[in-house]
Amino acid sequence: MALFEVKVLCIFVRRFPALCRRFLYDACIPVILADRSVKVEDEELYTCWVGSDFEKEGREAGEWLMNYLDRQGRSDEKIHLVTLQGTINSTTQLGRTAGFAEVLEAQDNWEMLEYRDADFTQAKGQEVMDYFLDTYEDIDVVVSENDNMAFGAVDAIHEAGKTCGPDGEIIIISFDSGRAAFEAMIRGEINADFECNPILAPLVERIIEKLENGELVEKIQYVEEQYFDTSMDLERIMEIRNY
Repeated sequence: MALFEVKVLCIFVRRFPALCRRFLYDACIPVILADRSVKVEDEELYTCWVGSDFEKEGREAGEWLMNYLDRQGRSDEKIHLVTLQGTINSTTQLGRTAGFAEVLEAQDNWEMLEYRDADFTQAKGQEVMDYFLDTYEDIDVVVSENDNMAFGAVDAIHEAGKTCGPDGEIIIISFDSGRAAFEAMIRGEINADFECNPILAPLVERIIEKLENGELVEKIQYVEEQYFDTSMDLERIMEIRNY
């Protein structure tokens, strides 16, 4: 059997590297981009992209909050929100911010007090949450665009003598759904977490098999993702998850 060559690239900057045209595209080698999206002048330079639908994650977080507030009898209450954003202009930040904003803009009683960059880190998340708590007297919801920033926000809230989570004063919504986030939900510190599935290999493998068989593949392919909240049996779910 002849060797079928495919290159799978995980690129950490948004510009498509010149080597892809020089060494791969010109040699007719299929290129699969994984995880981060990139800016390209010619879409033909790569075969397809595989990763997370960050905008969908943000939109589903907004929809979850809308339904949660309704169940709490707060659907008509004035709701004040703040957002801990990830590194500005990263694909993750842009998608999650835009997706959540779709729902936010449709809610007349939701007010986003401020967005602020917390750089995806726990230390910066705590620093920015300290600022929010000093600046705004009434915060109902914290939207944290990843788990690390959420952990920092929880620390800041506790140090300020306030509470968060399903039995607390402040609702915490986070993203990524790593193991530590499950533990935080079980402790009652985070209300809901929206998954960023890092397991791309099975989908990439299926794409390679199709290419090897001469089949066409879709240009954009998203991995399956879900959300988790404190109404679920989180300890059981943790037992069957790989991350």
